[in-house]
Amino acid sequence: MSDDGFVELAAQSARVRNEHRLLLQGLKSFEQKLMELVEGLGCGGNSKTLRFSEYTDTEGDPIGHTEGYLGFNGQELFIGAKDEPRPSWEDHYWTNYTLEGAGSDWQRRVSDPDVLNSLLVDLGKNLEKEFEKTSSVVRSLAQFVTVEKAQIDADHDKLFGGSPVLFESWLKARKSVITDPELCITLSYSHIETVLKKCLKMLGATEYEKESIEKLVKMLLKIFRETSVIDAATSQMLQGVGTICQGVGTIRNSRSASHGKSDEYVRPTPDLAQTVNHLAGVVSVFAMKHTDLVLKNR
Repeated sequence: MSDDGFVELAAQSARVRNEHRLLLQGLKSFEQKLMELVEGLGCGGNSKTLRFSEYTDTEGDPIGHTEGYLGFNGQELFIGAKDEPRPSWEDHYWTNYTLEGAGSDWQRRVSDPDVLNSLLVDLGKNLEKEFEKTSSVVRSLAQFVTVEKAQIDADHDKLFGGSPVLFESWLKARKSVITDPELCITLSYSHIETVLKKCLKMLGATEYEKESIEKLVKMLLKIFRETSVIDAATSQMLQGVGTICQGVGTIRNSRSASHGKSDEYVRPTPDLAQTVNHLAGVVSVFAMKHTDLVLKNR
């Protein structure tokens, strides 16, 4: 007997094994993408149900079938299957299998684009349900923060009421304390910058547009000192305002949504965002009130 037949069989076997490997790798890549998108959310979904195989009697008439679906539990993909009608000896209605344990035939069936898309649609619906459940609680919690911020907010509302730009920047920062701490820090920093530049413009300062926030503070304090709206002791105390602004800027760069994130990135908490927001508010109120004093004295 010639060895040619065995050589050809070995080659065909290698091709099939390679395709099976690629099939499983494709499903694993799909699984990895899902894990990256919903990591830590504890949300899963199931594809539509499809028929895997059919059973016939000795005469070829159908007597039952196996149906199944592709599922994702938030951590991994699995294939759920059941027999219809269900044999009396089965304890569970559905049996879940790992991708590797399901076999290539079931892997092929659940890899159909319609099956994969139906899983994505179901996962999206479950994420939306999770969002609705959580957002209602977040809105409820925000009531307690609203009480704490009521006085400082009222002060800001009065000051910023005459300037739509300042009022809008303040509201955006304030409203995102709980819902998006990263965004709150970014907007709070931008708000300080906007207020300082607005005050300098009102006081007739020039060449400040491209200056850092620390420089803007120094320029404004110099005008306050020269116009005697603050005394020497107050001026000394307010040297810390520049440090505060610099600190807010540092937090913005490392903890906010304004820059890319490194592997060591730590998401800011609502408490930190609220502290930064309050610091921004204190600096803004001081700057605007003393700018008004300078203008009145003129």
